[in-house]
Amino acid sequence: MLNKTLEISPQLQIEAMFMKHYKEWCLIAYSYIENMIEAEDMVQDVFVKVLNRKRDTEILDLKNYISIAVRNTSLKTIQRTKKTEKIKDYALASLAPSHEDYLIDIEYKAEIQKAIKVLPKQSKKVFELCVLEGVKYQNAADTLGISINTVKFHLKKAYKILRKELRNTHL
Repeated sequence: MLNKTLEISPQLQIEAMFMKHYKEWCLIAYSYIENMIEAEDMVQDVFVKVLNRKRDTEILDLKNYISIAVRNTSLKTIQRTKKTEKIKDYALASLAPSHEDYLIDIEYKAEIQKAIKVLPKQSKKVFELCVLEGVKYQNAADTLGISINTVKFHLKKAYKILRKELRNTHL
């Protein structure tokens, strides 16, 4: 008959504790971070650390030790999240166009529209179709009843005139 006082290995004790209190610890983590998937991952990470720890020190109250470790890990996650949120908020604020940028953009568009009005009739049609509407050269040629080379000629002419008209504008 086997001796009933055989000691269970520390790893088996930890695994039994994991199975018994897993949901409880997940709820502790969830109460801090409000994401169950992250909470479950966090509890599993704590267990991996406990299993991989050096055996130099003995843990007297394993359940309490793991509960505190889960809480501390949750708090560290919250701190890390707050730091990254501040960075994201700062980055988004710096990317948002200012009112001044908006007004400058309106001025540029008005200058470009004024320059487009100076274009000869056919060059203007080709420019509007190909550049502003994004129509392919072949489709523009078919729409206007001209060849692709004529489309290219009118675009070249339009760009030349626009460069000249917008030369003094700070675009």
